[in-house]
Amino acid sequence: MRYNNSKSKIPSSKLQAPRKTIWGFELGIWCLGLMLLVSLQGWGIAFTPSAALDSANHAYSKGNFEKASQLYKGIIAQGYESPEVYFNLGNSYYKLAKIGMSVLNYERAKKLSPQDADINFNLKLVSQKTLDKIEPAPKLFLEEWWDNIKSMHSEKTWGIRSIVCFVFFLFFLGVFITTKKILSKQLGFWLSLVFVVFSAISFFISKSRYNDISGQNAAVILSSSVEIKNSPTDAGIKLFILHEGTKVAASETNGDWVKIELTSEKVGWVKRSSVEFI
Repeated sequence: MRYNNSKSKIPSSKLQAPRKTIWGFELGIWCLGLMLLVSLQGWGIAFTPSAALDSANHAYSKGNFEKASQLYKGIIAQGYESPEVYFNLGNSYYKLAKIGMSVLNYERAKKLSPQDADINFNLKLVSQKTLDKIEPAPKLFLEEWWDNIKSMHSEKTWGIRSIVCFVFFLFFLGVFITTKKILSKQLGFWLSLVFVVFSAISFFISKSRYNDISGQNAAVILSSSVEIKNSPTDAGIKLFILHEGTKVAASETNGDWVKIELTSEKVGWVKRSSVEFI
């Protein structure tokens, strides 16, 4: 079991930019302001509950895992979400032998930080304690490659990179429009083209990453055991049984029921109260 007390720290970021000529100078000031605004929104000046995190970490270090879990949940309830908090909450539930809640919070941590070694290690560890041993379907090479590209950075970082590249695109476009020298004009044209392409790619990755995080297409079984039905009714035929901690794909909801999928052959309906979306 890995526990990282330093995972409660939040990074900060600083920027830079500018240029000459009247038109270019005005453009540089406008772009710098835009970059600053985006970076401040992206990296927050957000609520940083350092005192609450310290209290939760202290409770965990003293072995008071129930109190620690309540404190971490309180931090999340206040609107502060990070892979570190979900990771430590998963650790607390693991110590309390609440396997389903532990898997759920490790999965939420992984959703925000897919490449984190500690999160992946602990998730693999707790998954060994689940009763249902289900191998995930193998991904195509291009699908796995695309997932690795997206998970290199957060959606905010990709978004900021898109903005920064767009700023440089405007800058070099200004060079192309205003300069009379052939060499400078060619340089401005090609560099503006490069940066607008990078900006578009970064924006697309940021949007895709955001959709991954905000989408509710997976869930974890929290009941000790639950019957999977062939229809979203209590009278439905029982198809199979799943147990606490099993991760499932969730394709749709119908009232109090959720349609889940393990494989193409194992599809059915489960009560909404028995699962929690990641």
